[in-house]
Amino acid sequence: MAPAFLKSEYDDRLARVRTEMAARGLDALVIGDPDNINWLTGYDAWSFYTPQMMLVDLHDGPFWMGRLMDAGAANFTTYLTASQIVPYPEELVQRPDTHPMSHLAGWMADHGFASARIGYESDSYYFSPRALDCLRSGLPGRNLSMPTCW
Repeated sequence: MAPAFLKSEYDDRLARVRTEMAARGLDALVIGDPDNINWLTGYDAWSFYTPQMMLVDLHDGPFWMGRLMDAGAANFTTYLTASQIVPYPEELVQRPDTHPMSHLAGWMADHGFASARIGYESDSYYFSPRALDCLRSGLPGRNLSMPTCW
């Protein structure tokens, strides 16, 4: 399955998001709404029943972050490279004692996002309060802000 739009359209959309991020003073943006993930990257899968997000930075990403079994869809439906697809292990799914976002926060901290100013979609049905709490507790800088209307 090919991406839903041309690479030039993808590049334009990503540039527009990054321009707005820079204007808002953000180093990164967490997108949790499946519609917005799809709009930005073309990612197309029924994987929103488990935690997933798109992490957009100003230079290297974006990074799709989701369940391991859904990583193939990120490869087939987007222009993301293998290094931009960051799956979490299956054993983190539906566990009361841990959460996939804790794992992804660890990845973010290891890749330079610990002290970044990170925005997130604060009005997204698919980005739960627990997911936000796990990201906040897993990132020592705790610089999550609350931009809306993305």
